[in-house]
Amino acid sequence: MRSATVVILTLLMIFVLAGLSSAEKGREYIQVQEVTMSLEDGDAVFDVKFGLDPFARLYVLALGTKYIEPELKGLFSDFDNVTVTKTGPSRAVLVSKGAGEFRSGYYLYDSKQLRHQVPKLTIVYPERLSRTFYQVSTTPSVFCEA
Repeated sequence: MRSATVVILTLLMIFVLAGLSSAEKGREYIQVQEVTMSLEDGDAVFDVKFGLDPFARLYVLALGTKYIEPELKGLFSDFDNVTVTKTGPSRAVLVSKGAGEFRSGYYLYDSKQLRHQVPKLTIVYPERLSRTFYQVSTTPSVFCEA
């Protein structure tokens, strides 16, 4: 039993080190597929759908999703006060508190840079209307009624 545990841990470490070395070479282990940005009372709520490379997927299945949370937060590094509220093996929810600035009855959300290009970005307004953008590396400047 003990030898099986050692073998599993050794293989896991090899996968992790191989995954980290490929990430250091510029290869991303998280491939963002789609982001939905919901505007809620001055906050921006991001629902991120992503894929993981095989090594990262093994790591997440074995040790949990805490390992990928810094990379997910890094996607929104231009935003302030970003927290991860939920993470799974292919989806995460992040919140940027106070992302919108309140002025004259409206929340204004300035354009922000994203760390990586996002294939599909959908903005969902409080009225449940939405706009979709493709192949973007910044969020659009938008406003909504408070």
